[in-house]
Amino acid sequence: MPKFSVAICCMNAADTIQQACESASWADELIIVDSGSTDGTQDIARKYADKFVEQKWLGFTKQKKLSAELCSNDWVFILDSDEELSPKLIQQIQQLTDDQLDNLDVIYMPRRNYVMGKYIRAWSPDWQSRLIHRNRVTWPEEALHDARVPSDPSRVLKLSAPLEHKKAAPVDFSDYFSGSRMDARLIQVAQQMYDKGKRASILDLAFRPYFAFFKFYFLKLGFLDGSFGFLIAQKASVSVQLKYAALWTIQQQHKSKS
Repeated sequence: MPKFSVAICCMNAADTIQQACESASWADELIIVDSGSTDGTQDIARKYADKFVEQKWLGFTKQKKLSAELCSNDWVFILDSDEELSPKLIQQIQQLTDDQLDNLDVIYMPRRNYVMGKYIRAWSPDWQSRLIHRNRVTWPEEALHDARVPSDPSRVLKLSAPLEHKKAAPVDFSDYFSGSRMDARLIQVAQQMYDKGKRASILDLAFRPYFAFFKFYFLKLGFLDGSFGFLIAQKASVSVQLKYAALWTIQQQHKSKS
């Protein structure tokens, strides 16, 4: 039988860490890396973890890579502290055989996202590279979304059962708009875009926010969710507008230095 570890990175996740840990009870090992929680997260996490480590925040990719390296098993499920595995997803993972896993590097699954307690239809399927063979993947540096890349694109499998994101999180406006935390990440994303050669034109600034709204409200069927679907499409539009405004600002900074 294949053996699996679950690795969770957390900080101040007292509202959701218990559900995350309980959804990992199927695994042979649970590793938790905390980056300085002050809200009781550590007390909850220690009750469930086979290994609990305190580590100053290294960034999304480096912190999660560290958590995988701390595991005893090569097959690792990378779980966020505000996520939980659905019963069907656990069942599908447990049905995997050693022969199947020998031919795989990364196993993907769809993620169901929730904001203010409601499922976001327009963000699905949101494929996640969470179940990995830690010695057969690379970890590209991404400012916004961490990911694992297989050694060979053919060595992947997609499961159908979902990972649940923020299903247990409290209903709060900060779950919809996180203010300065969102701003900081947008600057990082814009800087990464600039470093890769992307530039913001007036057409980007003028039309991309409107296309984002159209995509999430109409093409992704957000309108079926009424006012909530409208809010989510609006959120996407504002995020795109801010991202390209940040990129434009970075361009001006470089021009002023030249």
